[in-house]
Amino acid sequence: MALTQSAWTVKTVNNKAVYTCTVTATTAENDAYTLPTPPAIDTAKPYSLTIVCSATPDGQALPFEIYIGTGPNFLMTGDGATIGATQGVRFKQIFDDIVLAVTPLGYTFLIDPNLPVADVVTVAAIATGPKVRVPSGTAHAFNQNGGSTLAAATTTYTIVQ
Repeated sequence: MALTQSAWTVKTVNNKAVYTCTVTATTAENDAYTLPTPPAIDTAKPYSLTIVCSATPDGQALPFEIYIGTGPNFLMTGDGATIGATQGVRFKQIFDDIVLAVTPLGYTFLIDPNLPVADVVTVAAIATGPKVRVPSGTAHAFNQNGGSTLAAATTTYTIVQ
């Protein structure tokens, strides 16, 4: 497995914390996931998550998932049928398909532990913007869950809180 994950970095823009990391997948992976978000991200508060893919990451539908940390050593591991987390759990699929025919491909999600409206997690309902209610945890991590091997692509993840 040649999955490459960068550590999250932070900078301040207009008095907001902006966290960024990248994940580079090769054609050897079925899944491409981030390292856990840093402790400074308060998962009990809303944040925006933007993902931008350098190329179409898969030739078929590509579900996007969120994992929630339950302990101080939260870490995602594995690939394909062995995907999992140490001190964490898969919470849910937050979008049904992040693949489109245009690149760079980008989406912005509202991640909110107190979202007062129904989740928007499908391409068919994208007109109102992707949003999802996610409980807090020690950290969050994000996974592109390929049904088969992924294409070689780098995804940049940006969180603003």
